[in-house]
Amino acid sequence: PQPVESRAVKMIRELFESVQEFMLSLDSAIEEVPRKNYVAYRTTQNIVCVEAMHGKLLLFLKLDPKKTVGPKGIWRDMTDVGHLATGDFMIQVRSEADLEAAKPFMRQAYEIVGG
Repeated sequence: PQPVESRAVKMIRELFESVQEFMLSLDSAIEEVPRKNYVAYRTTQNIVCVEAMHGKLLLFLKLDPKKTVGPKGIWRDMTDVGHLATGDFMIQVRSEADLEAAKPFMRQAYEIVGG
């Protein structure tokens, strides 16, 4: 028998699928590139990297955290913090509301990289 998916795992999977759908809908040139520790969405370079960790998704965006302020309470400047994904602008996504708050920044990162 299949193991029963916990509510937390199901929520993270659904959030990931929403990120995937949003990123791939921005442009047919965006490709999804699975890496060992994260999934990258890229054209000529990474736009958004997604890492699942402790019941949330961490989105690392190709935005300058010195020039852009993220959504209140869920973003962080990762410039001097070690992390595996590319991008120094991190948004923590724990809910659909967090994801909705992150989408304008995801679109902005896409436009900066070359959308």
